[in-house]
Amino acid sequence: MDRLLDLEEMNRRHKEGEDPFDLAIEKWVRIREYLLENGGASHYQEAFQNGLSKILFCLDYQERCLLCPLERICLDGQSRYYQIMQQLQTYAQAESPLSREPLLKLIDSYIGELRQYREGWLRKSH
Repeated sequence: MDRLLDLEEMNRRHKEGEDPFDLAIEKWVRIREYLLENGGASHYQEAFQNGLSKILFCLDYQERCLLCPLERICLDGQSRYYQIMQQLQTYAQAESPLSREPLLKLIDSYIGELRQYREGWLRKSH
């Protein structure tokens, strides 16, 4: 699996015609795969930093978050995104190894949410 997906690569690939939803989904698929392959605190910290990095929607809807198709995910402090970020931070700071399963399940749910948002957006645009 490739390394984590950063904004620079997403931007380049979007300019080549890739869908921003697909790129956001790939970002989280890569984070999940990265965590499966690596389990140390530094890897959780790297995954946390990557999760914090912006996606294309952040650039497209800068200062107009309420118009963004992912607005509920980002602005809701109880969203799966925030739950994942809190867990990544906890795992990065843990003194001893923690079970990855709860975190991986959250990421799977989040990827599912992103796919649902993509489908809803496609239905609205047709």
